[in-house]
Amino acid sequence: MKKIILSALMAAGLAPAAFAAAPEDSKIFTPFFDMTLSEAAFLPSEGNIFSGGNINTQVGLLSKITQADHLFALYNFSYAGQGFAPQDSKQFTDRSMSHGFNLEYRRFLTDRFRVRPGVAFNTGYSRTGANEAWKNGLYNMNSAGAQLAADYTFDEEKNGYVTAQYLFRSIEFPNYTDLLAEFQSAGSQGNIDGGLNDQVMGQFSLRPNWNKFFGGVTYTVQNYRNQKVVENTGVYGDTKQRDTDTMLDFGFHHSLWIFEMYPMVSYTMHTSNQNFMKYKFLGDTAPEFAADYYNFKEMNLSVPVDLNITSKWAIGGAFNIQRRAYDKRMARNEDNDFTTSKQVNTMTTLTGSIRKRINEVAMVRLFGSFIVASSNTKFERYMPYNYTGNSFGIAYSLSY
Repeated sequence: MKKIILSALMAAGLAPAAFAAAPEDSKIFTPFFDMTLSEAAFLPSEGNIFSGGNINTQVGLLSKITQADHLFALYNFSYAGQGFAPQDSKQFTDRSMSHGFNLEYRRFLTDRFRVRPGVAFNTGYSRTGANEAWKNGLYNMNSAGAQLAADYTFDEEKNGYVTAQYLFRSIEFPNYTDLLAEFQSAGSQGNIDGGLNDQVMGQFSLRPNWNKFFGGVTYTVQNYRNQKVVENTGVYGDTKQRDTDTMLDFGFHHSLWIFEMYPMVSYTMHTSNQNFMKYKFLGDTAPEFAADYYNFKEMNLSVPVDLNITSKWAIGGAFNIQRRAYDKRMARNEDNDFTTSKQVNTMTTLTGSIRKRINEVAMVRLFGSFIVASSNTKFERYMPYNYTGNSFGIAYSLSY
């Protein structure tokens, strides 16, 4: 859950960079709007049928102060409802919501080079239970920070540019607490245990773009303010937790005859100095120690293709696979015992769709998906690891 919230936070923080190299309009004020709404029904191989929706909306305004100076403001709202999820991420019933605001000043130093300092604020809410109020979510989050980006245009004809960006975020989880620590220690105080997930995040990215090809490298560091690393004795030591992510990604969006393709692939290396104590049951006096429990390598491949039948109608298909292989975490069997094999999770999704373009700015899509999640971990009391499912839904998008 923590990784999902931080991913959403970073996506919101990086949103203005997506329009970094767009030509500046001659108007004094240029609005930007992008919204996607979707609702789907989910049929898992085990359990009841359920439904969930997603909303992602960005509203921006570009203000021209002088020929060389511009101001860009962006508001982002997102909601992720119930749905299928990759293993080790969240329950099907989890929901999250976030509000983000970015303000960016753009200064052209030359015709090809500009800088973009900015500030960002974000508030995130989560619900892990049906009866949990949004304001009481365990992973509710507040963040504030700044960023500095620089863009260099090397090919105006084919929109070729490269962007370097550094962003900083101070992140607080006001409701987060270590419930196990409070249970084990009667003298535990909320103001001490409640700040364990607070952190400072720094991120550097270098991203080129040319002729609708894009990619780059992103390096993220999360330094926890209070969370300590658990030692093999089962108690927290003096070292504070520190996580890093290094991600490489590449993709493009091109049309070939009546086919429209936009594949993307990414590879992430996650490291953490945090360890893990595996308790087989509440009150276990001999828990098993697992070092470097959270380190993994993850690959994501997405290949969507649309076949344009007419100027308004298209038939779509997509293949997506996510594979996470842990460096040292061993898989668990049905009895919650570690095996001799390292844990590997795979989630594969096949999607078919029909798209209708209503006008130049709006379109609607009907879709159906088949999901296969597999893992060599067989202990599924708290998280689903091996399941299949189907989903059917509708999505509406509006962008100008």
